[in-house]
Amino acid sequence: MKKFLIYIALILLTLSCTDIGNSPLKGKWQLKTIEKEGITTNVDTVWYNFQSESIFSIQIYNPRADSYYVIYGFREEIDQTLSIEIHYDITLGYIDWTDRFRDFTIEKCTGKELILRGEEGNRYDFIRF
Repeated sequence: MKKFLIYIALILLTLSCTDIGNSPLKGKWQLKTIEKEGITTNVDTVWYNFQSESIFSIQIYNPRADSYYVIYGFREEIDQTLSIEIHYDITLGYIDWTDRFRDFTIEKCTGKELILRGEEGNRYDFIRF
């Protein structure tokens, strides 16, 4: 009986340490490069925040004004497709989005690296922040 209880305790301990149900996207990711039409641009002022299974935000640092802009929205992740809806049209000038809705293909998502491909073919490389 003791062995059985120890076995059950070990299983429960193992399950409590896993990320079952949690998206590997969850957390803060710093955009490092955008590849557009074969040209790679370095970026260090944009962060994508996947705060829960559905809440999303983009944080943008404006060095000229020494201030941050935050754009909130929602996300949905199905298989390798990430769909995002942001809520503020007026801030679209700070990012390369042309609409409030955006779909990405998740090409790679590890504990340290995230690569997204936009519908238009642009590649976005992130590191975990």
